[in-house]
Amino acid sequence: MRGSGDSPGRGRPPKVTREELEQVALTLWDERGYDAVPLAEVAAAAGVTSRTVFRYFPSKSEIVWGGLVADIGGMRDYLDASPPQESLLARIRIAVTQLLASAENKPMDRLRLRVISRTPELQHSMPEPFRVWHTIVRDWLVEQLDAKPDDLAPQVIASGTQAAILRALLWWSMQGSAEPHDAVDEALRHLEDAASPR
Repeated sequence: MRGSGDSPGRGRPPKVTREELEQVALTLWDERGYDAVPLAEVAAAAGVTSRTVFRYFPSKSEIVWGGLVADIGGMRDYLDASPPQESLLARIRIAVTQLLASAENKPMDRLRLRVISRTPELQHSMPEPFRVWHTIVRDWLVEQLDAKPDDLAPQVIASGTQAAILRALLWWSMQGSAEPHDAVDEALRHLEDAASPR
């Protein structure tokens, strides 16, 4: 990236990595707000053109969401390996927290989630991998409940746990300590407690 005193020269544009662009964008959005900083300003701050940004990211939201996609393909394995004697909510909690604990906790994850927590537009525009996650959990629940994919119970449980997980991760992003999987574990335990007969 260029220093503040450098001026753009002719010839090839400066090289910048995907991670460097993410860092510049997320830092600006964290400091000033997602809606307040357009991609053209992100590009200028990184010392590249808007075209370069779009070569890495098809959309503005992809810069924020792209790095948060975990290995969702392994989610089904964790669900199947969860203790069958536990309740369905407990099994989902165990599977999700094990998946998150096994994933690399990258330094920019908290920054990404902090930007999302302050931007309602982002909270309501989950990317395709998160919808796939919902389908994986729903289909597992269909088998466990001997239900149909369009039955209400698997839909509600999958949606409810997914909403709780996102809320826990957004809460974690604003805190100074703990691990993301610990926040998710606590959130899903609250759901279990609420669902248990008193």
